[in-house]
Amino acid sequence: MSPIGSVTQAPPPAARASGARSRPPYTAFVLSGGASLGALHVGMLRALYERGIAADVLVATGLGAFNAAFVASRPQTPATAGDLARVWCSIHREDIFPVSVRTLVSGFSGQRNHLVSDLALRRQVRRYIEFADLAEASVPLHLLAFDVIAGCEELLSQGPALDSIAAAAALPGVFPAVAIGDQRLIDGSVVNNTPISHAVALGAERIYILPTQERWHPLGRAPYGALDAAIYGLGLHVDGRLRADIARYASYAELIPLPAPNSLPVQPTDFDHAGRLISEAHTASRGLLARDGADRSHLSLVPAKADQRPLQRAS
Repeated sequence: MSPIGSVTQAPPPAARASGARSRPPYTAFVLSGGASLGALHVGMLRALYERGIAADVLVATGLGAFNAAFVASRPQTPATAGDLARVWCSIHREDIFPVSVRTLVSGFSGQRNHLVSDLALRRQVRRYIEFADLAEASVPLHLLAFDVIAGCEELLSQGPALDSIAAAAALPGVFPAVAIGDQRLIDGSVVNNTPISHAVALGAERIYILPTQERWHPLGRAPYGALDAAIYGLGLHVDGRLRADIARYASYAELIPLPAPNSLPVQPTDFDHAGRLISEAHTASRGLLARDGADRSHLSLVPAKADQRPLQRAS
């Protein structure tokens, strides 16, 4: 376990080397939380896979954990991104956030510590995730949650996939905390929405950052309800943390933030615009990756340490 804002011992800052590197860099995809804005990840993944870029390790939190788990047991190809797109285009808010009068009343009266049951979310996980234990994922999968008892971040790398994904997406006050052993786990995005730090600690040399917002813009109005207000407040924290982490870890690994366009803008509780979000993210990411590939063609990075885990899928 690692305390808030810290990371397990990271490798020394990467330096540029003059010679040609002998192998591709150990590559991580980091998927952030963001509720319905997780649809943006689908367009980003499609653009990555179209260029033959695949992950050696996946690190995710929030509903990014669902997306990461989906691709972790399937080939890293545009077809898989297409399958995930169809899932997102079929999901409505009640499939994730089913609001009932009973849970709302019991939550506001203090009888429960959450407003929404996680049973609907768990149904989606059972339907689409193809392994029972995180350790069974064909691509190493690490999901970030937060242990409310110990007061620290918890990176889940093995154990029941259903509980782990539910825990990583358990927005506090909205979903119930998830019990795994003696731990009570909630959404890791409340402290670290884009867990770059953990990808660095896992030895990643190149990190593609898949965010759900480029910049948190003012709404121009008050949030409509309690759920909107909770997620809006979280977004304010997320924006500052992501910018700080990119600056902090840029010397430890090559960081490539993908664009997260949201022209409407779609709110994190609105699941009716997945197709638009996917399309916008795909177009923007495809353009960035084309430019980035050309800019990087003359660079060579230092080779990995001898004790680093072997590559599985190199970009």
